[in-house]
Amino acid sequence: MTRLALLTLALLCVSSTASATTEPSPRAPEAGEVRDELGAVVASASTRFRTRGRHRDRAVNVELAAKLLDGATLAPHEVLSFNERVGERSAARGFRLAPELANGELRRGLGGGVCQVSSTLHVAALRAGLEIVEHRTHSVPAPYVDPGLDATVSWGRIDYRVRNPHDFPVRVRADSTGGVLRVRIEGATELRYEVHTEMVRELPPPALDEAGDPSTQGRPGLVIRVVRVSPEGRREVMLRRYAPRAA
Repeated sequence: MTRLALLTLALLCVSSTASATTEPSPRAPEAGEVRDELGAVVASASTRFRTRGRHRDRAVNVELAAKLLDGATLAPHEVLSFNERVGERSAARGFRLAPELANGELRRGLGGGVCQVSSTLHVAALRAGLEIVEHRTHSVPAPYVDPGLDATVSWGRIDYRVRNPHDFPVRVRADSTGGVLRVRIEGATELRYEVHTEMVRELPPPALDEAGDPSTQGRPGLVIRVVRVSPEGRREVMLRRYAPRAA
């Protein structure tokens, strides 16, 4: 082989090597990293709350609970516990005394308003097709969601839990700005579960006392049908009941 041919061959080898090394190699995912599976908003929900004056302490609780909930990630078939994620509602952790529903009545309690976060999460979870593992409504409908869609929680007593039934991980994002609480479920694809409620019947309140005093008449109860329809058309029906109450 001539000297010119050898030189040409050497230049070709250098050119081929350079081309091969300039192609970036795929980066291996780091431990615990989820890649390209949380790029879509699977479903979302939002509710409004007041932030000024006497409502400020409740607003602080809503904002803090949303911040603590934000970022919770569920692998396929993993369960999210609201209480475990948000933690104890205590003054040491920044929660304040604010009005909360207890046994059908408004009273002040540490963390009053946190149930608005669990309720907004519940609506988003229904729309995202998550499996409802543990859920309880308040004793009376809450004003920030439709009857049947509220989700009460109480540290150490009542939890709200959901399971991810999908074959991809999901992540909960929660934020609150300007009196609007937003909860998004992120994952691999948007699913579009439809959720609506229907009143089945009203339950009569307890009877008047023997004197027939109208002021003693109680509050009627409700039976609500919650219907969820999957993208494939499968219907899931859940009944929620608010018991009638005495005055």
